[in-house]
Amino acid sequence: MSADNDGINLSDQQLPNEPDPSNNEGFLQERLETLRERYSYERLSDLSARRLGAVDPDEEGNSERDFLHQDFRQLYERFPNENSDLKWRRWSLGDDYRGLAPLTREQKQRIHDCHHACSRNLDRARQDALEREDFAGPISRFGSWLIDFADAATLCWD
Repeated sequence: MSADNDGINLSDQQLPNEPDPSNNEGFLQERLETLRERYSYERLSDLSARRLGAVDPDEEGNSERDFLHQDFRQLYERFPNENSDLKWRRWSLGDDYRGLAPLTREQKQRIHDCHHACSRNLDRARQDALEREDFAGPISRFGSWLIDFADAATLCWD
């Protein structure tokens, strides 16, 4: 083989990690399993109502609901769309590049189903946390404090 033939053969070959639909399956399997575990009812049920975003989520920063939507948005962004510049994606992702292809309809449905199941788990955990922690409004708490104060004051006068 001459040097000219080597140059032609190298340019005709696809770069390793070019977009390949089979790459999507392994990545999706791994990532969806991680998200199902992270947003399982068992894990979420240990968190407080405040952390789950049921009560004043802005005071504490992001809630689990925010993280859930952020995780699924990032998952969708990992896959190129049909108009993506694949060389730019490879350069911008660097070592994180996995040669993912655009999502198929079935893969989009799997992601949607997982997102829906995780959201249901989160909603159920939020409701249970609210019932468990019995958060009363500020007026109810003030009323309870007044009753306790009045009880303590009457005990002092007896």
